[in-house]
Amino acid sequence: MADQTPWKNILNKLQNPGESEDEALKSWLSENKDNQDILNDLQVIYSISGNTPEPFETENDKAWEKIKKRISFQQKNKPYIKLLFRIAASFLLIALGVGGSLLMRQPDQSFTEVFSPYGHKTMVLLPDSSQVWLNGNSKLRYNTNFKASRYVELTGEGMFKVTKSPQRLFTVKSQNLKVEVYGTTFNVKSYPEDRVSEVALVEGSIGLFHNNQLMKRMVPGEAITYNLSENKLCNSTFDVKQITSWRTDELIIENEPIENVIKYLERWYGVEITLDKSLMNHSKLSFKVKTESLIELLSIINHITPITYEINGKQVKISKQTNV
Repeated sequence: MADQTPWKNILNKLQNPGESEDEALKSWLSENKDNQDILNDLQVIYSISGNTPEPFETENDKAWEKIKKRISFQQKNKPYIKLLFRIAASFLLIALGVGGSLLMRQPDQSFTEVFSPYGHKTMVLLPDSSQVWLNGNSKLRYNTNFKASRYVELTGEGMFKVTKSPQRLFTVKSQNLKVEVYGTTFNVKSYPEDRVSEVALVEGSIGLFHNNQLMKRMVPGEAITYNLSENKLCNSTFDVKQITSWRTDELIIENEPIENVIKYLERWYGVEITLDKSLMNHSKLSFKVKTESLIELLSIINHITPITYEINGKQVKISKQTNV
C-alpha cells in the first residue's frame, strides 16, 4: 500500500509554522493520534537542522510500512509503543538521510531580503523569473532556493508580475493578508503604519486570504481594502493606471484626504512630513506628479488648499495658512 502521508502539506507547515493546518494535513493528523507526534518530531528536527521532508520513494514506502507493521498499537502498551514508534520514525529519518533516497533534504536555507528606501523604486527579479517592483520604504523577503515553494513576504508596497507555473503556487504574505496566485499581475500595499491594506488585481485571478480563510477571489479591475482594526473588507473597481502609476515614476492622486497624501509624499520624496492637525479630515486633494520637485508640488497643493511649509533637510512641516 502506498504511503498516504501528505508530505507537501507537512513541508508547507514546517516552513510556515504560524499558519493553520490545511484540510489534507488535518485529515492525516486525525487518522492516527501518533501522526501528531511524527509531525512534532519533524518540527523539532527542522528547527534544529533546517531540513525539510520530501515524499518517500517506492523502496522507502515499503520500509516505512514494515516499521509500522512491526509495531502493535495495543492500548495496554500505549506509552511504550508510542516511544518505539517515535524512535523508529527518528531512525528512519536518519537511515534514509544517509542513503541514496532521501526523506530529509537540506536545501539552501539562506534568505534574500531586498529593501527599497524612501524616495526610491526597486525592481527585483525572482529565481522563477517573476518580477516585483518595490515602492519606497518597502521590503521583500524570500528563500534563495525557490524550487520548494514560491513564497515571499512583503512589507510595504509591491507590484507583482508572476511567471505562470500551474504546478507551483505563488504566495505573497503581508502583515495581515495572504495572496495566492499561479500567474498574474497585481499590486499589494501593506505598510505597518497604515490602517488598511490594499490589493489590486490588474490581470489574471488571485485568492485573498486572512488567517488562512479565503475572503475573496478577485477578478481583474478589482481593488480590495482590508481594515485590520475593524476586520472588514471593502471592494471597488479601480483605475489601473492610478493604482500602478508609481511603478512608472508617476504619482496620481484622486480625491484623497490630505493625511493619506502625506504618506504617499513621504515615500515618494524620501522625507518625513509633519502635518498640522487643523488640516486633517478637511482637505481632499487631486493631482499628478511626474518630475516635479517637492517644492514645486507643495506650491501646487497651496493653490488647492492654502498651506505654508518649512523644509529642513529631510524634515518637512506643513501648516494651515491663516492670512488668507
